[in-house]
Parts: sequence; structure tokens; C-alpha cells
Amino acid sequence: MSVEQRILRYLRENPGATPRAIADALGISLTQVRVVLNRLRDLGYVTRVPGGGYYARAMQSPANASEVEVEGTSATPTPTGVLDVVKGLESEVRELRQRLEKLEKEVRELRIAVESLGRTRVQQSQEQLQDRFTKEVKARKVLKLSEALAIASKPLDEYVKAGVVKVFADLVVDREFFEEFSRKFPIKKAQLNELSDMERELLNSLIKEGLVYLYGGREYRLSKP
Repeated sequence: MSVEQRILRYLRENPGATPRAIADALGISLTQVRVVLNRLRDLGYVTRVPGGGYYARAMQSPANASEVEVEGTSATPTPTGVLDVVKGLESEVRELRQRLEKLEKEVRELRIAVESLGRTRVQQSQEQLQDRFTKEVKARKVLKLSEALAIASKPLDEYVKAGVVKVFADLVVDREFFEEFSRKFPIKKAQLNELSDMERELLNSLIKEGLVYLYGGREYRLSKP
């Protein structure tokens, strides 16, 4: 029985089989299977579903078809057969490339959706914290810890994580106010009278926390992290 007939019989028994499955089942090299399949397809004996396997058509097998090379024989594929194999491989490469591009597009869209969802949750979290406590801190800049605990509707840690406030010693400070004050360092002792009451209060708390120190008895500096 010729190789063509063996492959046709296998496809009738296993419709949709791939070249790899045929090669493994019949003990023929994958290259030779591709050659024969392309030849049978040109002759109209088999058909291929894009992205799928091969199917034998309902017609008589090529009884007088010539044998093609089987692994271990001295026969070689004809130039036409090799060209068919190359064309088949190029077609599969194009299909794989299209699938890859589709997957890459889906991954990009998924990443954008996840990032958007993350930003939305952060925004919602910050909006939920816009309560009386937040408004009070924004207006007054600095609150005593005991007073802040009395009016906060949520644990202070949630406000800290949301970037609303910072806590130093016995003070709860508006984050933006603290960042603005931090840019004034180093502060010379002679400039203390130029600070507002809230800034002097914050400076004392930072000193208690060890976050500010007096350098050379002349100026206050922020401690390095």
C-alpha cells in the first residue's frame, strides 16, 4: 500500500488529524507527511480546514499513486513537493503570527483595563474619605491627635494610606501642608520668628520624632531617611 493510500485511510478513520498526528501514527517523517498531504490536496483527495487538520474527501483513493520517501529510504522529495511543503509552512507561520498579534492586542487591552480599574478604586477610596475630618484637616492644616481621633469617621491609618494626612508625635497634619513646610528646610534659628504658629508646632513635633535636628546650633535640618 502506497504512502498516499495509508494516509488517506488514516484520515478516513481519524478526520481532522494534523500532520504531526499522522506522522506519529504511521511512523513517517513529518516532512514526508506534509509533502504527501500537499500532493493529495492538489489532486483533490483531501481538504484542510484553516487552523485545523486534514479531511479525506469521499472519492476513490489513488490506487496507482507512486510511493514517496519514507524515513530510511533513498528517495528524495521532488522540487515541487519541497515547494509545497515550504508554502504549507509559510501558511502556518502566517496563521501563528496572526494569532500572536491577536493575543498581544488582548493582553494590552486587559492591561489598560486593569490599570484603569486600579485608578478608579484609588479615586473612589479618596472620595470616600472626603468626610468632615478631611475637610477639617484641609482647612486647619494641623490638628491635635486627640481632636483628630474624636472627629475621624475611620481609623487614621486609612487617611494616612490614602495620602490625606501624616501623623507626627501628637499632631495630625495635612499632607500638602507638610510637604510645603518640608521645602523650607534648612531653617535657621534666626528664622523661627518668621514661622507661623502651626509651623512652629509642627517643627516641635518633628524634633520629638527625631525627624529634625539642630545642626551646629545654627539651623534645623531634616534627618535623612
